[in-house]
Amino acid sequence: MVNQVSNQTAVQVNANKDPLSSPQSDKADRWLLAGALCCGTIMLGPLGLILIAVGLSKLHRARQLGEWVRPTAVTVFGMFALVDASINFVGWSLDMFAHNTHMLQTMSWGFGRMIDGGYYYHYNSTWLGGVSDRAEKSFAMFAVFMIFPARIVAAWAFIKLRRWGYRWMILTGWAYVFLWTGYLSNLLLNFPDRFGNSLYGVTGWWIFDIFYMTPFLTLPWLYALNRRRWNR
Repeated sequence: MVNQVSNQTAVQVNANKDPLSSPQSDKADRWLLAGALCCGTIMLGPLGLILIAVGLSKLHRARQLGEWVRPTAVTVFGMFALVDASINFVGWSLDMFAHNTHMLQTMSWGFGRMIDGGYYYHYNSTWLGGVSDRAEKSFAMFAVFMIFPARIVAAWAFIKLRRWGYRWMILTGWAYVFLWTGYLSNLLLNFPDRFGNSLYGVTGWWIFDIFYMTPFLTLPWLYALNRRRWNR
């Protein structure tokens, strides 16, 4: 009787255990998540890169020990999307809710003087603060309250090989494309004020915002994957 109970308990434990994870990979994922969130603050970016490097080394060690480890490409693309979403979420949030602080004003004025004049001329002149371009505030609200929180969760679930994470990576990728297209169109309509008054202009903007290429890189790759490899 005791043996039957112990066998049933073992079966239940094995059934509840995630077949697509291991203790070492779970520990590495915690390092990766902490690193991505630190990179999202921009100020703690160097520390975040160190934490991500530690997480990747732990995944490599787990693979050498013979434990199950997800494909490297999934980790790389998932982390790329997670870091990008964290940076955009934190950046847009600060522009909306902390635009009156001296630190953010100094950073915004410096960024505006070098790259985007909208963050330099008439900054904090609207009732919501930040850039004086009212159309950009609508994009900021869309980014902070909808796209990037969902993309952060989707990227983490994608890394953990959840089927819904894979689907939401595609969904938020297309939403990201729509946001990028509208935002870029708005910049071009206000070209004299945004880039005509900055030091590095369009070239500087493309260098600084290289992460905006994320959806164009990940969407073709996502559609080429076999979704059956992601756990329900």
